[in-house]
Amino acid sequence: MSDSLSDLLRHAELQIIQFDVHRRDEMKTLNRTLPFYVMSYLKSGSAKLRIDGEEMELEPGTVAFIPPNVAHDHYKDTSDPTEFLWWHFTFEIEGVMDVMNMFQIPFVFHLQDHVYFEKVFMEFMESADARMHSLPRSILTRAKSLELLYIILNSALRQKNAQKDVAKSDVFLDMLTRVVQSPEEPLTLQQMADELHMHPTYVSNRFKELFGKSPLQVQREMRIQKAKTLLETSDLSVTEISQRLGYSELQNFTRLFKSYVGIAPTQFRELNRKWRVSK
Repeated sequence: MSDSLSDLLRHAELQIIQFDVHRRDEMKTLNRTLPFYVMSYLKSGSAKLRIDGEEMELEPGTVAFIPPNVAHDHYKDTSDPTEFLWWHFTFEIEGVMDVMNMFQIPFVFHLQDHVYFEKVFMEFMESADARMHSLPRSILTRAKSLELLYIILNSALRQKNAQKDVAKSDVFLDMLTRVVQSPEEPLTLQQMADELHMHPTYVSNRFKELFGKSPLQVQREMRIQKAKTLLETSDLSVTEISQRLGYSELQNFTRLFKSYVGIAPTQFRELNRKWRVSK
């Protein structure tokens, strides 16, 4: 793993939204679209996954891996008992960059060590039991969730064509790391292109191809995330926050913030304070 990718992952957060173990004789989930990743491991029995008209067989030891906002059918056409271990999750950098989008993970693949995965999944479920909540258990739950992600990625990225050529694009990884770590830096697309000795259009298109968003889009969204954090946690004025984020004109910052959040920075701060008082 390159140093840039390691630096980026320090900013990434794994969020487990739902998880469970299901045992079913029947299943018919059709045309479902979810705003997060679906990982469904088939422990026993059989099922099918259909995406864009392509039907894929699921057998014991395989994972169905479905990205956000991808319409899919997940169903059974036999009556044999089937057991699934599943979880829904996101893995993002500062709530802006989807880490998983850096790879071309197949919709269906075999786990390299399914016994290990099943063991860790049950340990994760036990540690996540809300009835026994404590700080040590929270730490253990986080560790087990990352271990599960490691097992999944370790198997998925061994599949043919699973990895994009991100690893071969260190200059773009360096650029992404720079934007993520210092979004307030007054860096324009032309400056990026000049530094890389490439055409601005190529830089923007290539960056988006690798990471799903253009460099300026990442920069803007990172600034908005930082602004929201400062509005929530600091006593800095809106003007001071806008200057800290690289805006010389308050009006430009306010307009951008409102276009992303839907309300002005002052309104966002007021609503956040009211919400905290009411808790």
